[in-house]
Amino acid sequence: MKQTTLPQGMHDKLFKRARVTYQIERAISDLLMDQGFNRIETPTLEHFEVFSDQVETSNYNLFDREGQLLSLRPDITSQIGRVIASTRVETPIKFSYSGKVFHYNEEMRGLTNEHTQAGVEIVGFPVQEAVEEALISAKKALEIAKVDDYSFELSHAAVLQTIFETLELSETDRVYLQEAILEKHITRLKEFTVARPSEFDGFISQLPFLFGDWQEVLAQARQLTNHKGILSALSDLELTILRLGTCLPRVTIDLGQLPTVSYYTGLMFKVFGDKVPDAFASGGRYDKLFERFGAKELTALGWTIDIDLVYQAVRDHFDCEVADD
Repeated sequence: MKQTTLPQGMHDKLFKRARVTYQIERAISDLLMDQGFNRIETPTLEHFEVFSDQVETSNYNLFDREGQLLSLRPDITSQIGRVIASTRVETPIKFSYSGKVFHYNEEMRGLTNEHTQAGVEIVGFPVQEAVEEALISAKKALEIAKVDDYSFELSHAAVLQTIFETLELSETDRVYLQEAILEKHITRLKEFTVARPSEFDGFISQLPFLFGDWQEVLAQARQLTNHKGILSALSDLELTILRLGTCLPRVTIDLGQLPTVSYYTGLMFKVFGDKVPDAFASGGRYDKLFERFGAKELTALGWTIDIDLVYQAVRDHFDCEVADD
């Protein structure tokens, strides 16, 4: 009998869903090209080393006929790093893209392992200029996708990176602390500071509360540490918010936001809406990614929008003749 079931985490898109997600992807792509972003398309298959120095079980890996290990791309930003390092593309430059990415999720969570993304990469521009263009272009993309109720949540990779690097944690302790931060587990964080006392004890124990109104969070965080690296990161966040003024909708801060990808080095952000439980857009600064490919360090910022999650937020806006699948 022929196999008719789909692999775990894969889904067919029928009728309204297929049409609307296509319309969203096309509208965002056209907008970005009109805004001066150079369209780029990268292959779905790459050598696994493009995405990680070691084989990641969360990626879809396979061997080609020559026995080389390949991966279905889990993200497109890493591919942009490879393009910059391996071609004669001159910087500064702005890219836009859309396409499929693949990443294993826990089976019991019922999440999709194949996603359609659209995004940008802003490479080689002055930092503040790149930050502001990234955030404003993300806002415009959400608007053209008809997302009308959302908020930006900002953070800074250097905050937690500074803590982890200074403490020189073992892998076990690192995982323990990451999980406690992710879960905002007050008791476990307190236990960690007792077991591993440091200058960051007050800051670590308060991480579950360092989110919300940006002015209140920054004021509280500055009372908890004198570390120059963390204070500098807080100033970066404040400068960005003040310069953008009223250009963005609601803005909050979460200093316990763990990087969604390992190569983030500076400002990070996520976009949340009331109709979707997960962030349907995210981005950040990743200056050191290019060094993995033998290129020099470059200022770089990018973001991605998950088209499938955006569809969940906006499907009621589309008056289609075909019933939803």
